Amino acid sequence: MSTNVDPVDHNAVSPGSTRPGPSAASAHTILEQTAARKSQSLLMVTRFTFVAVVVLILFSFLASQLALDFPLLTVLPLLGVYVALVILVRWARARGAVEWASRIYLVTTGLIILTLSYFLGGPTGPMSLAFGPLIIIAALISGRGAALGSALGVLGLAGVWVALQSSGLLVPYPLTPVVGRLLTMGMLLICLGVTVALLAVFVGLTEAGLLAAHQRGEELAEALQSAELAARAESDARQQVLSTVEQLQQSVQEYTAFLGRVEEGDFDARLDMEAMANRVVSPALLALGARLNRTVETLVTTLTELRVVQQRYLQEAWTMFLEGGQGRRGFRASGGEVSTIQLALDPTDSTPTPWSPLMAEAAKLHRLGQRSTVVASGELALPIAVRDEVVGAISARRSDGNPWTAEELALLESVMDQLGQTLETLRLVEETQRQAQRQQVLGDLSVRFGRSFDVDALLQQAVVDLGRLLDLDEVMVFLEPSAPADSAVGSVGADLRVRPTEAPQGESYE
Repeated sequence: MSTNVDPVDHNAVSPGSTRPGPSAASAHTILEQTAARKSQSLLMVTRFTFVAVVVLILFSFLASQLALDFPLLTVLPLLGVYVALVILVRWARARGAVEWASRIYLVTTGLIILTLSYFLGGPTGPMSLAFGPLIIIAALISGRGAALGSALGVLGLAGVWVALQSSGLLVPYPLTPVVGRLLTMGMLLICLGVTVALLAVFVGLTEAGLLAAHQRGEELAEALQSAELAARAESDARQQVLSTVEQLQQSVQEYTAFLGRVEEGDFDARLDMEAMANRVVSPALLALGARLNRTVETLVTTLTELRVVQQRYLQEAWTMFLEGGQGRRGFRASGGEVSTIQLALDPTDSTPTPWSPLMAEAAKLHRLGQRSTVVASGELALPIAVRDEVVGAISARRSDGNPWTAEELALLESVMDQLGQTLETLRLVEETQRQAQRQQVLGDLSVRFGRSFDVDALLQQAVVDLGRLLDLDEVMVFLEPSAPADSAVGSVGADLRVRPTEAPQGESYE
């Protein structure tokens, strides 16, 4: 009798497939593993049953030789029906109906044992030995509940059988002592073989369970290791995020302080990129810092160029303003009386000669960007500046010996600032008026030119108007295709030489 049990490998995977993760409890759940174990056990039990039936048939033939009245023709059909039902059980098990197949097997086997008991000596005959293996089989293929139910059912049926037999209502088929001993020996052999086979099945299932438990333990260990690695990675990632956030906060604070210094006018401020590279890991933050440095440098360069252009324009504008009209001017107030100071330029310096040394020092300090209020004894000097361009200076002197107070100095500086702004406003007004007059003159010239229909009259009108507009002593105009190649060659065309005070014929300046 073969008792080899193939353990069910629930974690085996086919080639090319991936091993299921421990989070899925292998490829099968515990219920599926239990069903697979029951199915395998039922298959082995049906094999033992076929062997037991064959052995019982052999002993039945021997018993029929020893006792002529042995009910062989009744036993053989019953065993045949039983074999057919076992085949049906195997078919249902192959279709996946393991629970129903187990129930059919247990009920069928119990009924067959009871029926054969009637023909083979009753409840105390040799067939009663088969109830022990039946209870074990019930526990194997259906669990402890089925085993308990089978045991209770066997005890109940045995009690009913004995009661019926004692009352004479049910009389089993009698066996001769020789046949009884023969069949008892056969049933002992059958029960012993089945018990050994069932023990082998139990051992196989136990090994398979231990192997599955070992595999689950390994998977659990792998899962724990993976969880530990994941937790460590998460902790490292959290620490990295916290470090990045801290670096980001520090960088933002440093960048904000840097931009605040630039906003306050500290255009020489720069970010220390070497120190940041040793402290900051994020390449994006380092790139942002470098870009801020480049942006500030570009802005400082552009502002410097714009300031130079503005200072040049402002210097030229004030030079034209002071040299035009009434020119440079100066006044002195003493004792409530105001007198005019005649200014003249020194041949070797652009500073007006009447300026006191304190006034010159104040102007120099202002151009250097330093505090430009100069105080010496009872005298002080302040520059008059328009957007950092010195356009004049003022000095004051007191003879009472009292020092200049901070309040007086602040008041004088405020007055000088206001004076510079007002002078710039007056210059702009005068410049605007001059441009308006020039536009008006150009408009008048355009109208006059438009009224001229003769070439000579147009050219005469042009030289006269240009001389008048620019206050020139003499204006000449030549009309010819190209300039002469040699000064000895005479001009060809109209030669008009007109003094600005001479109006063309038919025209008037009034």
